[in-house]
Amino acid sequence: MKTRMFQDDRRPDVRQMLAATFGLIAGLAIFFLLERSVTPRYVLTTAIDARIPFIAWSWFVYVAFFPFVIALAAYARPSAFAAFREAVLIVFVLGVACFLMFPEAVPRPDIAEIGNAFVRRRLARMWQLDLAANGFPSLHVAVTCLACRMLVDRRRIVAAAIGLLICASTLTLKQHTVADVLGGFVLAAVSALWVRRRSLRGRLA
Repeated sequence: MKTRMFQDDRRPDVRQMLAATFGLIAGLAIFFLLERSVTPRYVLTTAIDARIPFIAWSWFVYVAFFPFVIALAAYARPSAFAAFREAVLIVFVLGVACFLMFPEAVPRPDIAEIGNAFVRRRLARMWQLDLAANGFPSLHVAVTCLACRMLVDRRRIVAAAIGLLICASTLTLKQHTVADVLGGFVLAAVSALWVRRRSLRGRLA
């Protein structure tokens, strides 16, 4: 006899999917504008960062962040999506505050060393839009972590595995430093905890 523990016949929620898409585009536009309005003053690279290899092919994993978040939003339960949306807003506001207070310069390798022409062009185009600035904390990591929390049961394990690869790609693509990634994890945890406690207080009120 099948249990309903791992069954979920929900169809994708188009409104949630569109909301996530619009939010990502709006957030990205604001982030790009902010990069061009600050002067990076800090470098947070460590000896650990120097040991992490530059893997140009991880660009494919890195950009998978966008369809990944949208897909999880489409299949999340409304209550989980609402919590995700609120937590992401907190992450973005706190992230922007960090960018303004601690503008970081993220060292990047020379793309001329990339052998594959397709990947070299894609990465060159991305770095024309996304400047080597405002790396701490990593919003890429923070939003990925919050997106994984939207799913339940065994699907969360699969989502977490993919999310971990996306987070790792921020290091191998030299988009972020280890400090940036850790900052993203902490930022996601703090925002998720705040939203959860606020929700519990609302239920008890």
